[in-house]
Amino acid sequence: MSKVQAAVQAYQAGHLDEALKTAQAVPSKNRAEHAMAQALIGNIYAKRGDALGAALAFEQAAAGNPAQASVFLKLAATLCQQASAIEPLRRIGLKAALANRDDAEFVLSMAQVVVEPWDAAARKAACSLVPFMDRKSGPAMFFAANLLQLHGELEALDGLLREIEQTLADDVVIEGVRLASAHVRADFATISRHQQMMQNLDSPFNRDVLEREDALNRLLWCENEALLASPNLQSRFLAASYAQRPNTRRRCRPKGERLHIGYLSSDFSAHATMMLMLDGLVAHDRTRFDITLFCHTDAKAAAAQAQMPALLQSEIVSVRDLSDADAAAEIDRRGVDILVDLKGHTPGARLGIVNLSSAPIKATWLGFPGTVAGVDLDYVISDPVVTPASSSAFFGEKFCRLPETYQPNSTSSRPKARPLSRKQYGLPQDAFVFASFNGVQKISPQTLDLWARILLAVPESLLWIMCWDAFARKSLRAAFQAHGVDPKRLHFADKQDYALHVNRLPLADLALDSFPYNGHTTTSDMLWTGLPVVTKKGNCFAARVSESLLRAIDLGDLVAEDDDAFVALAAHLATNPAQLQAVKQRLEEHRFKAPLFDTDRFTRHLETAYEMMAERARAELTPDHMDVPALPPRQTPFM
Repeated sequence: MSKVQAAVQAYQAGHLDEALKTAQAVPSKNRAEHAMAQALIGNIYAKRGDALGAALAFEQAAAGNPAQASVFLKLAATLCQQASAIEPLRRIGLKAALANRDDAEFVLSMAQVVVEPWDAAARKAACSLVPFMDRKSGPAMFFAANLLQLHGELEALDGLLREIEQTLADDVVIEGVRLASAHVRADFATISRHQQMMQNLDSPFNRDVLEREDALNRLLWCENEALLASPNLQSRFLAASYAQRPNTRRRCRPKGERLHIGYLSSDFSAHATMMLMLDGLVAHDRTRFDITLFCHTDAKAAAAQAQMPALLQSEIVSVRDLSDADAAAEIDRRGVDILVDLKGHTPGARLGIVNLSSAPIKATWLGFPGTVAGVDLDYVISDPVVTPASSSAFFGEKFCRLPETYQPNSTSSRPKARPLSRKQYGLPQDAFVFASFNGVQKISPQTLDLWARILLAVPESLLWIMCWDAFARKSLRAAFQAHGVDPKRLHFADKQDYALHVNRLPLADLALDSFPYNGHTTTSDMLWTGLPVVTKKGNCFAARVSESLLRAIDLGDLVAEDDDAFVALAAHLATNPAQLQAVKQRLEEHRFKAPLFDTDRFTRHLETAYEMMAERARAELTPDHMDVPALPPRQTPFM
């Protein structure tokens, strides 16, 4: 009698200890017998309530018995779930899903487990399961599409979305994913189709798509302020916390005491927002204001705070691990007078905290260029260009308009460009180089058309575009070729660390803006390094930012009136070197005289805004539109 047979006989007789000991003695060199022994061990552990031990035994049984591997691995995965053994479940779940690839429901459930850390390795493992998911299941395809996009598998994502064009044609959620990903895939046909759909909101399907759309994504294609203000995905999710907002607010501290300003963000790290406002935070007058940075920055990103000035480090209060209600209570306990959310409807926002706080004054600033629907806000900090009076009907917040620009700009902490050569970036020395360093997602069909018209008007030019994904590059080449532009005239820029990125910007001759979502930090970066930016007037906040920045550096003549004027202006400057050089000379002269990069001046205006808000609150007046008066013009350079 073999050891396996002896172990089975003991098991059947109810002698579990003997059966277990005998089965464990079966050597692994005999693969088939060892697999049988491991299956028996698994059953014994399961009888004794050791789900994890049973799972590991069935995993070994599967390795030695390919014919039964699918059964053993699915059982092992189920037992890991019962044991809440997450790490073994991720390993076993991947193998179990691949062994049971015909069971689409099980494959999806295992993919959701496998991906849970959401790091690169976990995403890659989960992506391997996408081919076996049900193409007729909306939840499965929603998960798969988001997974592929997050992992940067744009070509696979494009293929998946084409596969399910017919099977899920009427799925509102999938339509939303298709549109959102179209911007990063440079799928201009889908973006154009969506824009046409939104012209007909009598269609229930079209209305549902709009109301479930991500607010930030809407800015990429829409310039209609009424549509931008309509319900979106975020406002739907925030409805519960908005309903629970306090009926009354705390009173603002008396005049003469320091106002307590609380900034709320997940971007207190090496992020574009902090790049803009770091010096301004330091420049706050601590004799008049208490400053607290309520931080819900991801722990990994927050490590960069060690490089921040000691003053700001001392003012950080982490609310990352608190619930929205507890974070709001902490803000209230600390007596914040003006709570300023820096995120708006952008990834990582926790606007439920704003809704639940009883801060006397609540404002939104910088993070989101538009109304932040669904949030209990009093003011949006803006300027007269981005929020003219005509826009007030489309904002739930009142305008608190700074006199020159709403955007702060660090100067002392911001890296200055170091000279480089075009050869280092593969750029021809004698070509005229137009550039856009905005993300691919901002290249709308309108932007594509305008850029193509400019390239056709300036035949000896090329366009330097920020795009590092191979599939998106392929899509852009095809799109420009369809507009009559030789794809060889496109030069692609990879992602780089900020200091290196800044160094390359002056290698271009002229920057072209994107529409309807302008460059924001990107426009500021280019002006900082001496690269002029051509833009045009827009019809919403996001489409007016570059105009705001250019006027704040006294270069309003680079703002065209409309599409045709934008093309004509860019082409004129490209073909008139003396005029372009004069523009660059003015930019150089204005950088340290005009308001745009005057951090101290900006901060004093911002502080005046806070005091004006507080004055109304102390007088028990409801929030109203206000314009901050400008300080006298600076007579001398500030750097």
